[in-house]
Amino acid sequence: MTTLARQLQSRNRDVLFIGVPDSEPSVRAAGLTFLPCAVKEFTAGSLNERRRRMSKLEGEEALRATLQNITDRIEAMFNSLPSTLTAAAVDAVVLDTVLFYTELVPMSLGIPYAHVANALHFDYSGYTPFCCYDWPHETTQATLARNQKGVERFRQTLAPTIAVGKAYAKRVGLDVDWDTPSATISKLPGSHNVLGNLTLKVRIGHRSSTIPGLSTIVPAASMSISHGSD
Repeated sequence: MTTLARQLQSRNRDVLFIGVPDSEPSVRAAGLTFLPCAVKEFTAGSLNERRRRMSKLEGEEALRATLQNITDRIEAMFNSLPSTLTAAAVDAVVLDTVLFYTELVPMSLGIPYAHVANALHFDYSGYTPFCCYDWPHETTQATLARNQKGVERFRQTLAPTIAVGKAYAKRVGLDVDWDTPSATISKLPGSHNVLGNLTLKVRIGHRSSTIPGLSTIVPAASMSISHGSD
């Protein structure tokens, strides 16, 4: 995300990089302006400590811990990101898709947003092995069935995250069709999303997900962009 942020900045955009406090050193080292959020829930050092603990885990236990960490960050950002974006008077937001459902915040505020996938492709169709598993790619009926089971296992593990997203949408009065996978993906037109006078190339793609509101391109931080002079 810092690479994209620097590119936007080089085109005379005013870029704010928003994240939890532990993200600040690397963001500022990239020459970017940093704006913290979720500072109460994620005090300095807490995210790095979580990562240290997760580094000792393996397999399904590691996956559960990773998703729980993401869920905790999302819930914390739901509490502070709306006021952070409002106070900064941003014109648009660029979101890392690994922060599931954070797009609900700009949706609720009427701020344009775009998704950027920074992680491996999450194939919810089951045609290829889900990226969380180290399975070889094969196309036999047995391996396709295995892939589908992997997707379902991930879906079950993601259930707390989905619940947090739904609760926030209800809290802010968003009417989201959770049965439609494209309900919360960026609606900026086509594969070239225009933010101000800058054309930002973003994969939109089709969705075949069975997980509410999640796309097939879902792979942590967000960027906000204000207009600058050309």
